[in-house]
Amino acid sequence: MKVLIIGAGLGGLTAALDFAQHGHEVVVLERRKELSPQGGSIMIRSGACSTLHTLGLEADLEAMSDRVPTTLVRDMTTGEVIKRYPVEVSDTPAWGTTRLDLMHLLYRKAVEAGVDVRFGYFVADVLDEPGTERPFAELDEGTHIGADLILVADGIKSRLRDRVLSLVPGSYEPIVSDTTFYGLNVVVSDLKTHEGTARLTGQTDVNIWKGEPGYVVTRHNSKTKHVSFLYGVQSATDQKELWDEDGDIEHVRRIFSGSCSELAVPLQFAQNCDRWRLAEMPRLPTWRTDTGRVILLGDSAHAMHPNAGQGYSQIVEDIAVLSFLIHNDDISSKPLREITKIWQDIRKPRVERISNFSNWKTQWFSGERAVFTQAGDWGEDATSLREIFPDMHAPFDSSAFLKWVLDFDAAVEARKYLERHGIVSQKEG
Repeated sequence: MKVLIIGAGLGGLTAALDFAQHGHEVVVLERRKELSPQGGSIMIRSGACSTLHTLGLEADLEAMSDRVPTTLVRDMTTGEVIKRYPVEVSDTPAWGTTRLDLMHLLYRKAVEAGVDVRFGYFVADVLDEPGTERPFAELDEGTHIGADLILVADGIKSRLRDRVLSLVPGSYEPIVSDTTFYGLNVVVSDLKTHEGTARLTGQTDVNIWKGEPGYVVTRHNSKTKHVSFLYGVQSATDQKELWDEDGDIEHVRRIFSGSCSELAVPLQFAQNCDRWRLAEMPRLPTWRTDTGRVILLGDSAHAMHPNAGQGYSQIVEDIAVLSFLIHNDDISSKPLREITKIWQDIRKPRVERISNFSNWKTQWFSGERAVFTQAGDWGEDATSLREIFPDMHAPFDSSAFLKWVLDFDAAVEARKYLERHGIVSQKEG
């Protein structure tokens, strides 16, 4: 099978590596002239790590990443820990790394696996007419590139999403929030020359600093010897793109001047910062064309707020399930129209529930009214979720829901779905 992937971001390169390792001809078209990772730190949750390990990336991930065992919620003024969750989730670790390192790893591995990555290719359109032999991408100069399966992985501001949804009424644009992250990376050695910064480097956990007038996310990367900072502010900006390098460092200094030293000191010697406007996709009625041969992958279908640390992990799960279905002997003979419909039916409920959870966490971190329930058990510090039974429908502030979010094997759950719906026979034993 020939697979054409539009977009050489994290999702596109991960999918390219997976399909190439399964023996398919894979071509990736990227409009930029080179790899262009945006942003700093990234979380890879346990379930997604398991999938990446099957692609032969375990040793590389361990070499360039830190284990992130827990999340610490701190008071922004004092820096004291007010909540921690959880310590143990599964036998597979969650990794914290950088987008830059991860993208270069995926690119290198994809090329080694035989993927043809072409930079500077602008895709003007995708066409998938019923009754035709193949869908194809049309380049800006008019050239057509056909494939058996096309994955549109060109991000939240996808230009091709409307083409995939051409038969669906309505317009589906990103929902831009009023929260902006101002990001910077500080060298650990610089921090250590200033008093009152020790709590930034004593661990590699995700740290959420809550209070007025916003919140801050930090993580120490022991491999790069940097600490990443995201200062979350609810205010209007003049930015035209969702991400740019034109953050106003003086503005951030003024807003967080009353914060504890761990947050105020880095701003005093930082010279600049980027800015990232939080946005998400609305719930799309479909992620695929009617023939099922062209699908939206990742942020082009379901971009979400970053505060659950699940964006990339959900894309990896998408890829794991799609690959499982296409290469499963029991259903691989079915037409792509049926396979991608099953894929969508499996993935949409989970992704949309986690997207809602990400919004809930944004509200909680930013001091808005997030609904906590009597059934929730986050009042006590969770030391382990290993014995907790996962529940998708449990309250967001419950260990059962957190277990479902964090400890999830996408391929195993896909198999269970096929068995429950009688698509394949149940395995004995």
